[in-house]
Amino acid sequence: MPISTTDLLIMIGCALGAGLGLTTLGVLIELHLRKKHPAPLEEAAVQEAAAPPSAPPPGAAAEVAPPPAPPQLQPAAPSPPVPSAAPLPELGQPPASPAAAPAPPAQLPQPAPPPARVAITTPPAVSPPPVEIPPAPAPAPPPPVEVAKPAVSRLRLGLRKTRDSFMNRLRGVMGSGANLEEIYEGLEEALIAADVGVEASTRLVEAVRKRLTGKATPDAIRDALKEEIAALLQKVERRPADPGDAPLVIMLVGVNGVGKTTTVAKLAAMLKEERGAVLVAAADTFRAAAIEQLEIWCQRVGVDIIKQKAGSDPAAVAFDAVKAAKARKTPAVLIDTAGRLQTKVNLMEELKKIARVVGREVSGAPHETWLVLDANTGQNALSQARIFADAVPLSGVVLAKLDSTAKGGVIVAIADRLKLPVRFVGVGEDLADLRPFDGREFAEELFAADDGSGQAGKSYAA
Repeated sequence: MPISTTDLLIMIGCALGAGLGLTTLGVLIELHLRKKHPAPLEEAAVQEAAAPPSAPPPGAAAEVAPPPAPPQLQPAAPSPPVPSAAPLPELGQPPASPAAAPAPPAQLPQPAPPPARVAITTPPAVSPPPVEIPPAPAPAPPPPVEVAKPAVSRLRLGLRKTRDSFMNRLRGVMGSGANLEEIYEGLEEALIAADVGVEASTRLVEAVRKRLTGKATPDAIRDALKEEIAALLQKVERRPADPGDAPLVIMLVGVNGVGKTTTVAKLAAMLKEERGAVLVAAADTFRAAAIEQLEIWCQRVGVDIIKQKAGSDPAAVAFDAVKAAKARKTPAVLIDTAGRLQTKVNLMEELKKIARVVGREVSGAPHETWLVLDANTGQNALSQARIFADAVPLSGVVLAKLDSTAKGGVIVAIADRLKLPVRFVGVGEDLADLRPFDGREFAEELFAADDGSGQAGKSYAA
């Protein structure tokens, strides 16, 4: 059916109105989306402005850019007004020209270009001026090497008092211009003053007279006397006992106060170093605190001790020690007996009992019985030795405290009167100050020149 002109115009007007509305709606949507999501170019610019400047390549001038200014916020462009729909033409009028296209949306403000980079050139490093090192001073010449002096014999130190007294008398006699007979008389007096004894001194001087027929000079007299003393001491020396596979049993006897307990400790230290393990029998059950004192010494030396309570039978203690030594295969046993006076018959009988008991357990024991004497007693030591020799057979003498006396000549008297060898001499307090005795060495040190060395340490009694 044919459409009338009026209907056609109405349809055209409706189409135009609808198209204009859709266009306006699209523009509004586009503006809204652009506000919420900026363009990629704008995001790139923002990221480039926020990114830190890259480090310049090595060797090139460093360019330091100032921090970018914060972007200026500009107000958004106002939205364009939405055109209203054009009025429909009257019937019979030509249709109106279509409405002009809406203006394009306003462009967003572009970010300002980054400021120009300022090039900063690092100045070249300036090397410090060379430091002049002064030449090292010439080394000082080494001090002159001192030749070490030979160690002074401990026996020489121990004999210092005896040697000084004896040699002073000899020098006084020989340097006085006296005739030969007066020199021999003065020599005999010097020997007696050193506690050699009257009989021994007379025999020594007569031997020197016979040796020096027609050659009696002071030096010859001194040398001849030294040889005679050495020969007398060496004549009574004997080798120590050798028990074979059995333990070596040594019994020590002596009066109170001579240093017997201390000598036991020093002998234990020496035998431990030479033979190995040592057992000590605390057979001095008579003196108060003797067992405790010996036990302290044994702990200090590092040897075992066999003991019982105070007042026990000393022979039983000695028997237990010898039996334990056999079971343990201990090489040496030291028996410390009670210090006693030689006039106490009952105490001397105990020594005989100890010797019998240990002899039944080990054949030949005690293999050594040594009398401990104080060198300070001088000639009184001879009477002690005779009484002890009647109780038990003595095989040697240990002379303690030799360093604290000028009566060391008693060693010669012991050899001459008792025919006993001196086994050891004590020349100080330390454990190592118990020295094996040698007759030749004693004679040499007795006539040695004074070297000005210090005196030996003090001795003490047990």
